[in-house]
Amino acid sequence: MNSPLLLWAGKIDLNIIDFITTSVTPFGVRLSLFLSNLGSPQSFLLLLIASAMIFWLFKKPYSLIQFFVTLGAGMLSVYLLKILIARPRPIGALFDIGGYSFPSGHATIATIFSALIIFAYKNHIKNIFLRSIFVLVLSILALAVSFSRVYLSVHYLSDVVVGILLGLLISSLSVFIFENLFKREELI
Repeated sequence: MNSPLLLWAGKIDLNIIDFITTSVTPFGVRLSLFLSNLGSPQSFLLLLIASAMIFWLFKKPYSLIQFFVTLGAGMLSVYLLKILIARPRPIGALFDIGGYSFPSGHATIATIFSALIIFAYKNHIKNIFLRSIFVLVLSILALAVSFSRVYLSVHYLSDVVVGILLGLLISSLSVFIFENLFKREELI
């Protein structure tokens, strides 16, 4: 039996997909594909290697461990939820990518990735304006990757919102655990 909240969310999801499919532009598709591809396995692997090198260069071994453990937890959580919930992807997606829709793996991983980079490096930026720009750019990038999936009609809005919330939850738990498991000075 569906709850009123799920029925309401389902109606919003369908209305947004309907609106987007009537508003798609070639530029919007190209931009969304570019943003979405930032979350592709190939791009993700390159970003992972680059991030690992930066953590290593800045002598942040605990951040490096936290990064890999947290991203692994995020990927495992998304995989298990997709199997458990088995929500089909929207009908009429611009691209057939297969698999289940809920939650959005791109949204979850982009959120975790950005949140951990922000946490690891924000205190190294002494200028408050530049620190704010750093946080804002990474946050916008995570949101853009996430919502590109809705624009391409490969996810419903609720898939992406839950993916972002899941990423924030996993990142927050990670920061809490790693800050309490290791001395704060070791994480900076």
